[in-house]
Amino acid sequence: MKRPATHVAGRICALTYGGRNAGFTIMELLVTVAIIGIVAGVALPALSAYYGGCCLKAVVYEITGMIKEAKQSTLVTDSDHAVSFNTDSRKISLASGKGDDDQWSTDDDVIIRSLRLARKGGSLSFGYGSCGPVPDLVVSADGVTFPNNTLVCNTKLSGSSGSVYIQSASGSFMAIVMNTKDYGYKLWRWDGGKWVKM
Repeated sequence: MKRPATHVAGRICALTYGGRNAGFTIMELLVTVAIIGIVAGVALPALSAYYGGCCLKAVVYEITGMIKEAKQSTLVTDSDHAVSFNTDSRKISLASGKGDDDQWSTDDDVIIRSLRLARKGGSLSFGYGSCGPVPDLVVSADGVTFPNNTLVCNTKLSGSSGSVYIQSASGSFMAIVMNTKDYGYKLWRWDGGKWVKM
């Protein structure tokens, strides 16, 4: 016996329990889909901000790893090393030599390794947006205040002081600030209203 079309259209996922049909109506499914859509719409911006913040932290820790490696390699090899920040290509490089032109941050630098912000997720870039720099520090249009956008580690374990700011598209900001006193660095993050030392 053929069932009427209205019965089939009115019930989806019909199961038989004790001789009678039970299932979901189209209205019940539409309400469920709408609720899922609303929850996803609320959760997506929060997940995007979380993802951007995670990508930002990972990159900042990778950059500080490059700084530590530059300092250690300078001691071991007794030759200068540098970390350069190319704001145009959004690339950070660890270099062990200046090359033939005897200048850092040029095409002939001897590069140990590099990272590109574009490949790290979170739409990362250099800069501090509308937050401004860490209080009492130099303002920079591109988010890097090292001379020639290069942090140089010399054999006396001193070098150029400065800062580099990295931001994510979701509104997270972090800064690495180097000093000349002990040639150490401090990490800062923007908490939504001010810069906070980490």
